Amino acid sequence: MTVVLLAAGKSSRTTQMKQLYKIDGVYLINKQIQGLESYGYEVVVVLGHAFDTIATVICKDVKIIRNYNYERGMFSSVQRAFEVLDKKRLVFSHIDRPLADKEVFEAVYASEYPIATASYKGKNAPPIMIDSSMKQELLASDASRLDYWIASTNKAQRMVVKDAKVSFNANTDEALEKFFSCKGQ
Repeated sequence: MTVVLLAAGKSSRTTQMKQLYKIDGVYLINKQIQGLESYGYEVVVVLGHAFDTIATVICKDVKIIRNYNYERGMFSSVQRAFEVLDKKRLVFSHIDRPLADKEVFEAVYASEYPIATASYKGKNAPPIMIDSSMKQELLASDASRLDYWIASTNKAQRMVVKDAKVSFNANTDEALEKFFSCKGQ
């Protein structure tokens, strides 16, 4: 399984870049990579804002994709991953979400639908699997957000999961500290 870690944003709602928050002395981006690799997955990272700075701290031999259009939002990073990678299925995870249990990744990947999202208490959340059969439609879309595009396809399966972490969104300093026990730099 190839998991694409979406980490291209500016972190505009936090005092420092989320990718560079430290957890027990380890950058959040590396913590997420290590977690995904511990599941046995190939990890690809999409970077955009502060590319050179963030790319230099990634400690693993991980493929990095540069999204020059990151200001268009997360959907542009998903599109960029499909432009660069030639895989049957890609699973997307977010830098600012606690890592879901391995069973959640396995469930969305195993879906018979071309798109699958985790769903906790009625809310769709990452990880999100997108099959290559959706590639042309995805690349041709001018949707402003990934969730809008997914809804517009009518081809997504909601995988109900018991892992509450999928619903956590750490997009503020307080949320990062709460969900990741971040110490900052």
